Formats: sequence, structure tokens, C-alpha cells
Amino acid sequence: MSRIRVLELINGFAIEGPLGGIERFGIELVRALDHTRVEPTLCGLWRFGTPYEESHVEQLCASGIQAFFAADWDEAHPYRSFLRAWRGIRHQLALQRFDIIHSHCQFGDGLAILLARQLHAHALVRTVHNEREWPKRPGRRLFLTNLLYPLVFRQEFGVSRQVVGNLNTRPVARLLRRSGQCMHNALNLERFSSPQPGNIRQEIRRALRLPVQTILIGTIGRLTQQKGYSVLLHAARAVLEEIPAAHILIVGEGELRDALESLTEQLSIGHATHLLGARDDIEELLAAMDLFVSSSLWEGLPTVILEAMASGVPIVATDVSGTRELVRDGVTGRLVPAGDAALLAQAIVSALQDVGHTHEMVKGARALVQDFSIEQVAQQHVEAYSTLLAMQ
Repeated sequence: MSRIRVLELINGFAIEGPLGGIERFGIELVRALDHTRVEPTLCGLWRFGTPYEESHVEQLCASGIQAFFAADWDEAHPYRSFLRAWRGIRHQLALQRFDIIHSHCQFGDGLAILLARQLHAHALVRTVHNEREWPKRPGRRLFLTNLLYPLVFRQEFGVSRQVVGNLNTRPVARLLRRSGQCMHNALNLERFSSPQPGNIRQEIRRALRLPVQTILIGTIGRLTQQKGYSVLLHAARAVLEEIPAAHILIVGEGELRDALESLTEQLSIGHATHLLGARDDIEELLAAMDLFVSSSLWEGLPTVILEAMASGVPIVATDVSGTRELVRDGVTGRLVPAGDAALLAQAIVSALQDVGHTHEMVKGARALVQDFSIEQVAQQHVEAYSTLLAMQ
């Protein structure tokens, strides 16, 4: 029996920044798929010119997985970048055929439709990784997500129960009796299975020129409105009044960097706030943190919280869909309402001071994250692909 040929589409390979968990999931998924049954090709729509992204492509190719960039990203001309990606994929895959095209990003959804005929795809699949699609473009959400996609995509996955619920309440999907399928984000847990060197906490603090007793409160993600970092910084000011030895680490890149730097100065917490930019040592940074904080205003199923859980880092997070499927208040972490800096600050202080309860929640989180291994989710993808093709 021939293998199922699947083209997986992600935004790119710059997972250290400006991209992140969604793209890391795409990379880890193609590695974990059963290659005796599935032959995956991974396309990063754009090259962002970062120091690390080329190495991801090289490693995938060295392991026998076809991986490539379609085009260069032009921040000032996103539509031109979209067309260049379309042309790049058509050129790169001109003589190839695929059974399934699977998109993991909003622009990829449109490209999947445009590529279906040329690549002779039998089925189009898309994964919705966020609760809100096209949050700044309601017209696109109405036409694409609500009207067009239920008609042309054979299967739509959602990474959380809330995302699947959103898919299933669309009138066109209900009329066609199309149901979304929950397909969780997942991790390669082996990244966190080996203990970090005993002095990693000291090494990270030394690199930041901080005393070894410094309390590190960290977060990781794109510097965008979704992540609620302005709320976190307002909370940080209150936390520093209670715990002066604390410092805040924000790992990631994005369009709000300048605004966040200005806000730290306005709040007089610049001395204790470190915007580290894109990093390729996430495992080490997590191991050095005393607390991980997610201040997001909305989410899908945040990979970075899974990473914190696997690292054994205590978690304080906002009570938003997706996150609440992972952080069970008082059991695997602490939850607070989104957008409330005062309550976020209280939860952070409580997590750092109530060490016994925090330790019990870390144990609960470590147990929960075992259910989110990339191997399990990759097997679910293989079965879903097989089912789709059997329905031809």
C-alpha cells in the first residue's frame, strides 16, 4: 500500500521569533508521523531572515523529510508576499502530487485552496490553532471562516474544545453537517525529559548579570496584543513592591517591542524587566524560571504552557479558553481573569510565597502534560488522514 502524501503548510520556520508554538508544532508533527504510512512535506510559506530558521530546514531535510521555504516575507507588502509564496510552492512542487494538503495557518488556508487543483489533492484539511480567526479582519472571518471554508475543506481540526465549538456553530457548517474534530497541540516531551545541568539557574542569571538569588518570573511568546503583556507589566510593578528581588523575563519578538520597552520606563520597572528577543534556548530559560506567567487575552491551546508544565515550572495564567483546558485552578496552576493586572499580581505573589501548594500544582501539571505527547497526536493525524482518503 502506498504511503499517504501530505503537504503541511506553516507560516515559516522562525520558531524562535517572530513565529512560535504553532510552527514548532508543525515541525514536530512531521517528524513524529508514522513514515511507513505517511510521506510528509513541510512548507514554510516565508523566510523571515532570522539566525535560526535555516537550520530547522536543514535538519528536516537531513532526516529525509522534504522541507522548504516558499518565498521571503515582506512586512510592508503582505499580499505580495502571499502571491510570492503561491508562486514559490507551485514552482517547487510543479511535478508532484499530494493526497492531502493540510494548512496550519490563516494564509495557508487560502493557499491550500489555490494549490488543490495543481497538486491533485483529494482532500483539504486545516487546523485552527487560535480561538479568534482574523481578529483584525472581521470581513475575512465572515467570508472565509464562516462561509467558504465549510464548503471546501473536508476536515477542520480545532486545538481545543472551544475552537471546535466555534467551528461547529457556524451556520454553513451546521447546514452541511460538518463537524470539527478536536486535535490538541502537543509536545516532543523528550526535549524536557533530560534534567538540565544543576547550575543552569546560576548560568542564566549570570548571563543576565543578576545575583544568583534573583527570582525570575518569565513568559514566552510573540509581542502582540493577544499576549496581554501590558497587563503583565502593570502587574509586575505591584509584584516588585512585594518582592523587590524579582525580575521579569519576556522572551520573544513582535510589533509591540518598542511600546513595551516604553511602558517599562513609564512604570519605573525597566531595571527589573528584560525583553530578551528571539532565543533558541527555551528549555534552559524555562528551567531557570521560578514562575511562568501567561497573561494572554485569548488563546487556542498554548504550547508554551505545555512546555512550562513539562519543565516543572509553576504557572499563573489567565482564565481564557484553551488555557483553562490545561491550567486547572488550584490543581495544575493558578488562573485569574484576563486583563486584571491587580489579580494577576496577587496570584504571582501567592505562587511565590505559598511554596507547598505551588509544589503540589507542579506535580499535577507534570502528570497532565503526559497526555499531550506529539507521538499520540501524530498517530491521531495518521488515522484522520486515512479515514478521509477511505471516504473517497
